[in-house]
Amino acid sequence: MKMGEKGVSNQSGQVLVMSREEMRSRIALFAEQTGNKQLMITQSIPGFQRDIYSIIGRGVSEDAGTQPGIVDSTGFNLAYVGAEPDNGSALHSHDHEVEVFIPISGQWAVCWNEGEAAEEVVLGPMDCISVPAGVMRSFKNVGDEYGYLLVVIGGTENTTVSRPQDVVDQAAAAGMKLDDDGNMVPAPE
Repeated sequence: MKMGEKGVSNQSGQVLVMSREEMRSRIALFAEQTGNKQLMITQSIPGFQRDIYSIIGRGVSEDAGTQPGIVDSTGFNLAYVGAEPDNGSALHSHDHEVEVFIPISGQWAVCWNEGEAAEEVVLGPMDCISVPAGVMRSFKNVGDEYGYLLVVIGGTENTTVSRPQDVVDQAAAAGMKLDDDGNMVPAPE
């Protein structure tokens, strides 16, 4: 198909026609979404509090009850992250997935690598960074007001994230850990 022609083609080249009712399961209106304040074990740690809106697919959710706005996530998962200044994500990596960050509002620092090799870039609205699989990364709202960040994670079946042990220990001290299936549970006191 050429740009501008009517219809949508699937992988077999067939043009699909979808009714409004059929398309409804593929629409996520932001006003109908609820930010999850505890999608990841790290959200209990001061400085890592954020609202995660699972828009397309579950992503790498550690909350077994995550209900995305759009369930079909063939090829990628998409989330919005909202955070107050000086909050964001702890250092982590995705073993098999590329992760893309695009600020919607505010200023966001995206960091990668650990220790002396650590690097950082500050991004503003509509800027973009694509972090390869296997690279440690984190992000933080460095603006002066609540901001939103668009996050895209490649792949349909996302695996769990890897974290430095000190981050796992901080999460446990803040009350959360992962069970053997990778689901978030209260950490013993």
